Amino acid sequence: MSNRPSLVALRAFEAAARHGNFSVAAAELHQTPSAVSHQIKSLENYFGFPLFIRHSRHLELNYQGRRLFSVIKPAFDAVDQICTELRPFADTGKLAVHCSPSFASKWLGPRLPDFFAKYPQFTLQMSSSATPIDLHKHPELDMIIPYGTAFKSSDICVQSLGLEECCPLGAPTLFGGRVDIGFNELAFIPLIESQLNPLSWHDFFRQHGKAVPEIMHRPSFDRGALALAAAVDGLGLALESVRFSQQELANGSLVRYKIEGCNSVMREVHFLCYRHTQRNSPKIVAFREWLTDACQNEG
Repeated sequence: MSNRPSLVALRAFEAAARHGNFSVAAAELHQTPSAVSHQIKSLENYFGFPLFIRHSRHLELNYQGRRLFSVIKPAFDAVDQICTELRPFADTGKLAVHCSPSFASKWLGPRLPDFFAKYPQFTLQMSSSATPIDLHKHPELDMIIPYGTAFKSSDICVQSLGLEECCPLGAPTLFGGRVDIGFNELAFIPLIESQLNPLSWHDFFRQHGKAVPEIMHRPSFDRGALALAAAVDGLGLALESVRFSQQELANGSLVRYKIEGCNSVMREVHFLCYRHTQRNSPKIVAFREWLTDACQNEG
C-alpha cells in the first residue's frame, strides 16, 4: 500500500497555499473552512511539522510548505490541463466537419458511406462554403478542410492531404478525339477559369515559360465543380484537380489534355485542420486516419 497523504488533503493544501486563506480555498473546493482546516492539519500530522505560519487574517507558507507547494502546484496544474483537454472527447459522438462545396460534393461525399460503415458510433455533421474558415472563431466545428492554403497557428494541427495533379481537362470530342494540343490551337478554344483554384491558367503557363495565349473567351466560375460541369458540357478546357474529376474521368465524360510544352502540375491544395487539444479525441483520430487512408488509396 502506498505510503502517501490523501489527494484530498494535498488538494486542500494547494488551494489554501495559493489563496493564503482557508475560507477562500474552501469556497473553491465546495467545502467548509473547518473541513479544509482539518485536511491541512491531517497533512501536517502526516509530515510531523507545520506547513503554514498562521496569521490572524491570512496564511503564510513556511520553508517546508514552500517546498511542498513548489511540487504540488505544477502537478495539479498538469492534471487540470489534461482534464480540460479530454473533456470534449466524451461529451458527444457528433463530428462537425467543414470544407469547400466542391470537395464535399465531388470527392468526400461519395466516400462517406465507407466512413459510416467503419465508424457507426459517430454522427457526421457536414457544412460547406467557399469562404475560408478560422477554427478559432467557430467552436461548433471540430475539423475543417481548407482549399488552397491553410491558416497556420501553434494551437491548430495542419495536415496536408497530399499532392494533387492539376491538368487541362475537357470533353473527349473537344479536339475531334485528339488529346495532344498545339499551343497555337488554344486561341480557338475557351479556357475555363475556376476563381478559387490557387493555380490559374496564367500561373500554369508562367510555370512552363509561356506567355498567356490571346483568347477571346475565358468563362469563369466561383467553384471547381461548376468549372468541371462546364467542361463536361464542351464549353472549353478547365484547369482543375484530378481529385475533383475522378468520376468524370472514369466514365469518359472528361479526358486529360496535353498542351504542347506543358505538363501537369502537382500541388498541395487540401489540408485537414483540427485543434491541438483535440488531437487524441477518438472521433478526430478516426476521421483523420480514415481520410488519410482514403487520400492515399483514391482512385
